[in-house]
Amino acid sequence: MVRIYLLFAVMVLGFSELSVSQNYVNGVVLDSDTDAPIPYVNIGIAERMSGTVSGGQGLFQLRYESETDSVLFSAIGYQSYKTAVHDLLDDTSVLLSPEMYNLEEIVVSERALGRMTELGYNLRKRGQNVGFGSTQLGTEIGGLVQIDREIIIYRAHFTFNNTGKEKLLFRVNLYEFEGGEPFKNLIPENILISPPDQPGTITVDLSNYNIATDKDILLSLEWVEAVSLEENEIQNITFRADRTRRDANVYFRSTSHAPFWKFDQFVKYHLGFYVTARQVMP
Repeated sequence: MVRIYLLFAVMVLGFSELSVSQNYVNGVVLDSDTDAPIPYVNIGIAERMSGTVSGGQGLFQLRYESETDSVLFSAIGYQSYKTAVHDLLDDTSVLLSPEMYNLEEIVVSERALGRMTELGYNLRKRGQNVGFGSTQLGTEIGGLVQIDREIIIYRAHFTFNNTGKEKLLFRVNLYEFEGGEPFKNLIPENILISPPDQPGTITVDLSNYNIATDKDILLSLEWVEAVSLEENEIQNITFRADRTRRDANVYFRSTSHAPFWKFDQFVKYHLGFYVTARQVMP
């Protein structure tokens, strides 16, 4: 069985790490109203391809090159915040302001809904492996799901080929996809999962979120916490994939706020991520 890591992203990341000095800033991200720590905040210097995710107590460590670098902080349920490294060195506490999300109520009669269907790639054979190739928290891998009419999404599914021995946490993200880029996360709170003990599919219930869209979506997993890995050790998680001659659906980014790359430079794959949904009938 062939294991494919996202080598292109690794090469980009490796070049970035070799070309910068190894300076680090440490800090904590807090709620501006309550002073409570905010876990799993995306923190990144996009132009440096350097990023991380805050831990369960809001603590973070970020590599930087210049004290004038701009650092972007973003978290579900909070307004984004940008500051310079030199400000973080002076004051290591970062305050984020809450942002309210209003879930739209969806009222659709049973007759107006199509039958439950799977969209994306439910790969039943173990086939190929596609896995992370980055050592930075915030690494993200996703599969593009094409939508041809409005749907209501009930469940998301992720098929693991190799689960390794690491204790890792992943955040489930579901982005609307337009103009070749993911831009809006449709999930209004953190949903965290760990790899299964054995190869297989993890199903995440999304039925309480009333997620409806008529745009293509990028269903992704983002690496937000590692318990048992040593520093700079690449985790050994891989996902089910299938080689294709058609358009690849695999997207990847190497850390928080880095750009997404479409993984089709060397070989094309379909990733075994998919959703269960109902189409809204005209």
